[in-house]
Amino acid sequence: MKKKTVIRISIAVVIVAAIIISVYYAKKPKPVFIESDRAVIRTIVKTVSASGVIEPVKKVNISSSISANIIELLVKEGQSVNKGDLLARLDRETILAEVEQQTAALTQQQHSSEAAKLQLKQAQIDYDNKKQLKTNNFISDSEFEAYQIKLDIAKTAYESSLESIKLQTAYLDQIKDRLGKTNIYAPMDGIVTKLYKEEGEMVLGSQFNTDVILSIADLNAYKVNVDVDENDVTSISLYDSVKITLDAMEDSVFTGVVTEIGNTPLNAANADVAVEYTVAVNMITKNDLIKPGMTTYAEIVTDVVEDVLSVPIQSLARRKKNGMVNGTGSKDPDGEYEDIIFRLKDGDEDEFTVEAVKIKTGISNERYIHITDGLKVNDLIVSGDYKTISKVLKDGMKVKQTLKNDSVK
Repeated sequence: MKKKTVIRISIAVVIVAAIIISVYYAKKPKPVFIESDRAVIRTIVKTVSASGVIEPVKKVNISSSISANIIELLVKEGQSVNKGDLLARLDRETILAEVEQQTAALTQQQHSSEAAKLQLKQAQIDYDNKKQLKTNNFISDSEFEAYQIKLDIAKTAYESSLESIKLQTAYLDQIKDRLGKTNIYAPMDGIVTKLYKEEGEMVLGSQFNTDVILSIADLNAYKVNVDVDENDVTSISLYDSVKITLDAMEDSVFTGVVTEIGNTPLNAANADVAVEYTVAVNMITKNDLIKPGMTTYAEIVTDVVEDVLSVPIQSLARRKKNGMVNGTGSKDPDGEYEDIIFRLKDGDEDEFTVEAVKIKTGISNERYIHITDGLKVNDLIVSGDYKTISKVLKDGMKVKQTLKNDSVK
């Protein structure tokens, strides 16, 4: 009987001990697991990324300023042409008829002017004779005045005939200019990239609507027009260097330079769409495989700092000055936040105490941020994960390291 009682008491003691141990470990704080990295010296390149399409730097659309049928197209798509080469001929029969008509009208006007000149000469002779007679009082004042009027009329008729000749000459010059435009020449060296018309089709010459016949482009020089968000365009400057990749040539990286920054927003009228500006990038690298219209991805280098102390950008937490962490990269227009890095100290190989360190920063890119004050080279810091850094960690907290970056030794 006593033996059974002892066994029961022993079992009870074991159960109570197990309960006490369970409660102890249940109340013990669970460890916080973090990833670590080190503050090291790097070169930080800040870029603005945007997409666009390849276009020739020089491209012209050839159209006609007169309306006529195309009677001959002398080029094909892909053909090389030189400046001054004849590209197309337009129907000129109607214009030739007008030239003949206006030429005849000009000749007739010149003959009329010669007649007016002779009439003026005769009126001048008659006037001079009557003037001598009037001096000797052989004719009356009224008779002399009549000859003076005839002279004035003859002068006016001759001067009018000269003006008519000028006007008729101008008409003829205009028609001859139209006749010259029936031959269409290449304005530059290049490649015929597209034919929009065929022989026999009508082209419409107009100041308001462009009826394009063909396009010529210089395929020795390309540019990329990219659309950049309004928040990024202010950081771009002329002659910034650019890295360009093409979807069709993923393994190749081309270089370029910013040559133009647009001043007019592309979609300011649409409040639901982000405002963007066009930035032109001339390609420096050449490759015969590049074609107009290819899709590109451009990284515009806006700033570079060499050999500076830096950490991964996800290491940065922005904490309200009252102690609440707001997360990485939040805007702080009123100065309510301070930048924090959690540094590891007083630890062994895996377990550390975190220290919240106030830091000052410089430029950053998508991976790293420049630390101008608060850390030293090789300081061990918390680099992840984001939720832990932004919402969990506190100064003095114990943490366990689960992942080291390659720079952590």
